[in-house]
Amino acid sequence: MPCNEVNPFQLPIRDVQVLPDIPDSFMKGIAATVGTPPQNIVVLAWPDLNNTWIYGPQAYCDNTVIWNDVICQVRRGNYYDEGNSSTWVKADDIVGAGGAATEVQPSGEELGVGGLVTSSLGGADSFGFNLNESLASFPIGIPTSAWDHGYTILHAMGLGRNSTILNALLQTGQISSRMWSIYWGRMWVDDNSAVDGSIVFGGYDQQKTIGKNYTQPLDFSENTGCWTGMKVHISSVRLNFRNGDDQELVDHNSEIDACIVPQRQLLLEAPKWLLDNFQSATSMQSIGTSYGLHWSASLYDASTVFDGDLTISLSTGLEIRVPNSQYLVPFVEIDRNGSRIFNSSERELLLTAVTGNPATLGRYFLTAAYLMVDIDSNTFTLWQANPTSDSKLVGSPSNIECTNQTTSGSGEMPLNYSQAPQATPGLSGGSIAGIVVGVVGGVAILGIGLFLYFRRLPSNNKPPYSLAQELHGSPEVLPEVSGQYHYTYEMDGNTLTRN
Repeated sequence: MPCNEVNPFQLPIRDVQVLPDIPDSFMKGIAATVGTPPQNIVVLAWPDLNNTWIYGPQAYCDNTVIWNDVICQVRRGNYYDEGNSSTWVKADDIVGAGGAATEVQPSGEELGVGGLVTSSLGGADSFGFNLNESLASFPIGIPTSAWDHGYTILHAMGLGRNSTILNALLQTGQISSRMWSIYWGRMWVDDNSAVDGSIVFGGYDQQKTIGKNYTQPLDFSENTGCWTGMKVHISSVRLNFRNGDDQELVDHNSEIDACIVPQRQLLLEAPKWLLDNFQSATSMQSIGTSYGLHWSASLYDASTVFDGDLTISLSTGLEIRVPNSQYLVPFVEIDRNGSRIFNSSERELLLTAVTGNPATLGRYFLTAAYLMVDIDSNTFTLWQANPTSDSKLVGSPSNIECTNQTTSGSGEMPLNYSQAPQATPGLSGGSIAGIVVGVVGGVAILGIGLFLYFRRLPSNNKPPYSLAQELHGSPEVLPEVSGQYHYTYEMDGNTLTRN
């Protein structure tokens, strides 16, 4: 694969003021623009969607928990009005605008996903992130139904297997691979402890990771019960008491199959028995259910809540310790005037019971874990997250290979191929012909000599196998033969995945 020197780029995930005339109208997400002149919106990454779905003034918020249009506008991350964009071009549907033809509707997914393509208004318009060039004539779907339960909030930027945004960034040369990674950051803490999150396109942020990485194949098959393709097995959930003691919440010899769903608003949706075990171990008693930004979270009196951390262990060996401040958070909602408000006398437990649907690890899992998705290699990778504002972007394995070239076994530098020079006009046709004849004759003589030499070699002196170096720093491996396992070396963990 040829070297591609396009660097990854990242966008912050942070509080964005949605309405300019309401100072506290904050929503945490990715700032984006759509249309001409640019209209400001806030989006979330959806790894299970292929298209990007942007709400118009009819935003279909759930009016049982969202009391007026101002709240709806803030929670949706502002509205997009295609009528006020000079570059909007209407199509029959999003497919006619160049979008993906399907959005899959498995069990556990938001109920209206399967009908988005056929029911939504489709067209194309300018779309961008302020930090790089806008994508002209980008396919956009405007939902015309309440497809996402109303609580998922914000516009949906699809990063699935046939993601239109990843395809467009690749085709316009802004990224070199359909790889993306995400860290949600740390919030609801004091300014000294708060860390903005980020999403990286075309690579990942090495500074945001700690220790060994764990890579698994993306699996979208229905029998996994995971619509994002990122299924994991939770082998342990432990309470970490301040005195150093731990208490296990998962029954012995049990596991919880869970789907990583970064857009979901909680830390963990799990079987009811896990929530019961949590409340029993902490002596916490719920005082209600939240209908704020963390819809369906359990509410508790702040004076009686558990003050320790929570560690989630996966069967791969990865352990993610979630700080208390990131799963027992102040009650937060959008007030009737559009301002974000808090009630510090109450805490929301970002763990809820789910029945009949798969368990999920939501965005608050990514306050302590770092996720990378590589569509081209059909894998996803997890690390412990490093909560830092420092950044070092690393590209795809093909880019790493290009920027970390090593010398060959003979000590010679590898050849650098460049554009072939044009023929010098001073040579005559006869001179060129003579040179060609001489070169051909010399090559023929050399070939005969080599043939006679190697013919004299004993049969047990065959040249050795050519050893292929997969990635810089990886051990050499023999070429594959029939029936041989192929081991893929991860980028910085030196761990193996067996295909």
